[in-house]
Amino acid sequence: MFIRRAFPDESNHLLKLMAQAVNESTMGYQENDEKKTFENFVPLLRSGAYYLISADRNVLTGWILVGREFNSFSNARVGAIFSLFVYPQYRKLGIGKELMLAAIEELKKQGFEKVQLNVFAGNPARFLYEELGFKEVSRIMEMDLI
Repeated sequence: MFIRRAFPDESNHLLKLMAQAVNESTMGYQENDEKKTFENFVPLLRSGAYYLISADRNVLTGWILVGREFNSFSNARVGAIFSLFVYPQYRKLGIGKELMLAAIEELKKQGFEKVQLNVFAGNPARFLYEELGFKEVSRIMEMDLI
């Protein structure tokens, strides 16, 4: 297995695959909607975010999208992990953890002082994030009005 920065054509392909990842990572909160996914992630890519990919013998096993956090309440330079996805057949092999560690190292090298991510309630990836040292700093709450 190796991890490297995605080439531009690979990034375009990953962007098309993001709807599946978003649906799963949001625990179904956001449906598979390629248009909405593009609306959410294209601006990040245009502002400097990029994918790191994991591959085994030239077969894509997963990816992580990293960049700068723009909504931080901290005075520190804050990096962000916007998406982590490992294909189901490659889960429980440590790939998610390796992608996370690679992303954290990239952000450190770029001079970020902190890294943030958003994880939906019920997403089992939160256990990995906690194992790596992430801690809860806020909660988003909502109420249906209709």
